[in-house]
Parts: sequence; structure tokens; C-alpha cells
Amino acid sequence: MIRLKLPEAANPLDWADWLELVAVVSSEHRSGIAAVERNLKRLSRFDSDRTIKQISDVEAVCADVSGELDRRAVAAGEAYPFKFEGTELVFSGNIKTHASYIFCLCLSWFGWKQRKGNKTFPRRMFEDLSKYAAAAFINGEALRFGSPRTELPASFKEALPKLCVLIGEGRVREMSGHVHAQDDSLDLIAWRDFPDRAEGKLFLVGQCASGRDWESKKRELDAEAFFDDWFVDRPPSLRGMRIGFFIPHRVPRNNWIRVTRRAGIIFDRCRIAYWSHNNAKFTDKKSYADWSAKTLQVGRNRRKRKAR
Repeated sequence: MIRLKLPEAANPLDWADWLELVAVVSSEHRSGIAAVERNLKRLSRFDSDRTIKQISDVEAVCADVSGELDRRAVAAGEAYPFKFEGTELVFSGNIKTHASYIFCLCLSWFGWKQRKGNKTFPRRMFEDLSKYAAAAFINGEALRFGSPRTELPASFKEALPKLCVLIGEGRVREMSGHVHAQDDSLDLIAWRDFPDRAEGKLFLVGQCASGRDWESKKRELDAEAFFDDWFVDRPPSLRGMRIGFFIPHRVPRNNWIRVTRRAGIIFDRCRIAYWSHNNAKFTDKKSYADWSAKTLQVGRNRRKRKAR
């Protein structure tokens, strides 16, 4: 069994992630709240002469972890690859069929660091996955605008007119010389057309933040300023546009409303998994499963080297 590093604090979200990963990598494909309780008591903050309060603190964290797992099962629906039965968490799916959730779980826990010569780009993969989730959420179309672009011209100046054609609205300002905007914090855009494709439709623009510093990025995208800066004729649908914030993590329950107020519609791990899971256009699940499996294996090899 792969030995995973224990969370450094009594954070219920981290412990829930840890239990899920243990269930994925263990030969029994299961883990339990008892392991959280046992390991919390072994942490330095819980000394050998435990007081009633310390024991109560451990029990409170365990209860919070249980509640978090229950909420994940509801939020992700059939995209959740685990079954939580009171105190036992069972990995009932597999890495490929539940590629969305497992990929986001691994990206959140292990992070990513681009290796020289590696042609797999987890950050771009996450933006593509978010695109599939956004398209399914509004039952429309979506594309990744984030740099470097693959669906649009690489040049920002050339990408904007093409974007106007695809969304069917707006007119771009004339720009001379080289523009250094790259993507100007706009990572994706989704829209839902009427049969006539005329102006006046549903727009969802989004920013993706795959790193653990996601809280510092929740206000980076100013959608109205984006269209004001680069469009001479603002898309009429801008008035009804919604903003989405896409992260592979989970947001603490007590922070959900605060983050929503600042970032817009939160697409966290569970919501991204739920909406991308059955999107017929999400056909490259194998690449996501391969990255997750390799990431888990790298984690295992690192643990082995440290143990020598």
C-alpha cells in the first residue's frame, strides 16, 4: 500500500482527501474514520496525557470529516467514486470511469510542477475539464481561452475576433503592435444559443485556479473590464453574464458564501466532476486517468526513497 503523508493540521477537508486517497491506493480499496482518529491522537498537539477537551477536539474533527464526505457524495452524485457507510469509505469506482473526480483530487493533493520535456500539462488539462463542466452546466457550448490556446489562434489579437464569431456577439477594438495580454485572466467562456443565434443569450465566463493559492486568485477576473478594454462594441448579453470560479479543491463550508460573493459561481471538485462526468464531448478520460495513476505512483516512489 502507498503510504500517504498525513495532513499537517486538523483540517477536515484535508483529512477527507487523505481518506479518499487511501481508499484509492490501498489493496482493500477502503479507509475509515478510525484511522483519522488514531492519527490525530498521535499528532504532537494531542499529547499522551490527553485532556477531555483534547479528546473532544479529535471527536469534533472526525465528525466534521464524516459530514464532509456525506456532502461530497451528494454534490458529486454518480461522479463520486466512493461509498461512505457511516464510518467506512469504500472506493467503488475506478480511476478511468471516474477520471474527473480522481484527477481533481490528485491535482489538489499533490499539486503539479511541470517537468522539462514532459508533454503533459495538468494546468491546461484542468482548464479543459472545467470547460466540459461549464458547457454541461449551461447545456451549451464552451471553449478554453486560456493561454497557450489550442482551440483559438495563439495570438491574443487574432483570438479575439475568432471568439466574436464563435459566440456571435461583439466587435473587437483595433490593436496595433504586439499585445502582451496573453488571456487577461479569462480562462474559458461558455454560452447557450437560441436556434436563431441572435444576440441575447446566456454567457458564463470563468477563471481557473488549480494551485493551493486559489483564494488569492478569486478576484483576478474582471469580466466587464475585459470586454470594455478589448471590445469597441460590447456583447449585448454582457448584462446577463455570469462568472464562474473553477478549482479542483473543496471550499470550507463556513467560507462558501463569502467566496461565492467574491468569486461568482463556485465550480469546486464535486461540481466539476458532476457536470463533466457524463459530458459526451469529454472523450479523453484516459489521459486524465493516466496522469492520476502516474502521479500516485510517483508519490509512492518518493516515499520508498525516503524510507531507505
